[in-house]
Amino acid sequence: MPSTAGDVDLDQLVFGSDQEQKKSRIGSLRQKALLVISGICLLALVSVGSSLWFALVTESDAAAINISGSLRMQSWRLAEHVLIPELTSPDTLNRLLDIYDNSINSEPLRKLLDDRSDLGEAYRLVASQWFSEMKPLLADPQGYEAFVHQVPEFVDHIDRMVNSLQLHTEQKLQQLFLTALFVLAGILTMALMTIRFINRHLLKPMDDLGNAAGLIRNGQFSELGLNYQSSNEIGNLTRTFRVMALELGNLYGRLEEKVEEQTYALAQSNHALELLYKASRNLATNPYDEHLVASLVREWQELLRLEDCYLCLSDTEDSNRLQRIASDRERTCAGEHCADCLNKTMAGALDEPKSWQFVLLSRQHRFGFLKVTAGSSIELSEESQQWLQTFADIIATSIDQNRSRIHERRMLLMEERAVIARELHDSLAQALSYQKIQVLRLRRQLEKSEALPSVVPILDELREGTNNAYAQLRELLRTFRLTLSEGGLEQALQKTLEEFSQRSPDIHFLLDYQLRFSSIGAHDQIHALQIVREALMNVVKHAKASEARVSCFITGGGLLGITVTDDGCGIEAKPSAHGHYGTTIMRERAASMGGTLDTRRLSSGGTEVYLEFGRSEERTYE
Repeated sequence: MPSTAGDVDLDQLVFGSDQEQKKSRIGSLRQKALLVISGICLLALVSVGSSLWFALVTESDAAAINISGSLRMQSWRLAEHVLIPELTSPDTLNRLLDIYDNSINSEPLRKLLDDRSDLGEAYRLVASQWFSEMKPLLADPQGYEAFVHQVPEFVDHIDRMVNSLQLHTEQKLQQLFLTALFVLAGILTMALMTIRFINRHLLKPMDDLGNAAGLIRNGQFSELGLNYQSSNEIGNLTRTFRVMALELGNLYGRLEEKVEEQTYALAQSNHALELLYKASRNLATNPYDEHLVASLVREWQELLRLEDCYLCLSDTEDSNRLQRIASDRERTCAGEHCADCLNKTMAGALDEPKSWQFVLLSRQHRFGFLKVTAGSSIELSEESQQWLQTFADIIATSIDQNRSRIHERRMLLMEERAVIARELHDSLAQALSYQKIQVLRLRRQLEKSEALPSVVPILDELREGTNNAYAQLRELLRTFRLTLSEGGLEQALQKTLEEFSQRSPDIHFLLDYQLRFSSIGAHDQIHALQIVREALMNVVKHAKASEARVSCFITGGGLLGITVTDDGCGIEAKPSAHGHYGTTIMRERAASMGGTLDTRRLSSGGTEVYLEFGRSEERTYE
């Protein structure tokens, strides 16, 4: 096989000249590694030796310090005994003197006798003063007073000896610290130099070789980035690798490029099928996952090399207000209506250059559209358009099926609540009606007797309690019979505002609904609607407002938020018992949704009721 090296001898190119081989043996990695290991071992021996020396020379320092400290205490104890006659006895004094002699003549302190430093001088001074001055004074009771007067000076000498012991030990420790610091600096220096050497002469060349191997595996045989030049083992390996790459380049040539051209279309088709399968599998259970939808849009944009690709979606069929989901951002359309885009129902090229729009259609219901824009050099093939239309159909079908499931659960919930309402009406309502009749009969009977004035207040309270209970029951039955329309929470809120507008024409009711692509379960829709109705009822009864606004939105934390605000007189600092009871019921409803409810007075006047709860797919109900 011919070589691309021309007239250069292959063996010389790989192994180098004889002079280079001799230089390689001198600067081999093996010798340098042994040199570094030997240096580190030497520094470690120095460090261990210093530690052993310190342990040896300071073996008795701690005991000497403790004994020296005890000499002060024993001196004051002797002074105490000679000052108090009751404590002064020959046996006790002799025992204390023996203890003192044993302490001052202990082995740790006697080692200081031959020490020529200040420490030895301090010890010899203390021992001399004890045996020549202090101890003789205790032999005769006449010397007790002189002993007591000399104790402070004697204790000061002991203190100086203790300080000298401490300073002596600290000096040894400082020497050990300096030695350890020197060893550590040496080890760190050698480590840094070793790391630099390894990174430059081993890791970097090996990384280059690994990258070059990857490039060769991908069919690239030139510009491998093997620039390492050295006479060591890695240099020889690099030169050998370069020669191998040249030989492989001559062998394969441009074969890889031809294979890429033939397999690109097949790979794109496989990826498109994978995306369709992924969308069908994941969106079937949760079509409201914005992150999933955005990631799918981004993958389609990358696969088909599109300039722009985004979805405009709504969970309400034939809605004119959509939510835009793109690969890099998510936002509501700037306009109030999307009729202009929705009217373009043809799945094909638009009037705009290089743009296509695919309608999300399921069972003749439209849930938005998918719009793509190709670059000037990209032409969207017929097959690619079929893929995108299938992707749009999968999203539309998923939304439609999810709406059907929510509607079924809503109907079951409505039916269950209707049954409860009928049972309450048939039992408790009739009982309360009967109670009202009985109270009326009792009053009429008592009117014929003389006891009427004394029982009239009781009868009035009983009648008022029965009427209140009956009114609360009627309100409860009205709540249980509350239903949601086919359009979901948005239409139910709109009808609620229309109902309150008819009740209170002096108040202007507004709705700002921005939850057009959010999963809200039937349970949450019912409770959210009831909380809004209760808040609006409070506005009508107590706020004295001219405007009330209901806003539904997604919070910064990804939760769902609903606010009811008015421009009335504002909530009281200490609400009445009735108002407190109504707020408690709303908070209990919010807690059953897994959320929270807060009521506050606005600084500009009026009241705000704020409800926050999670999306339905983030929790389950027992």
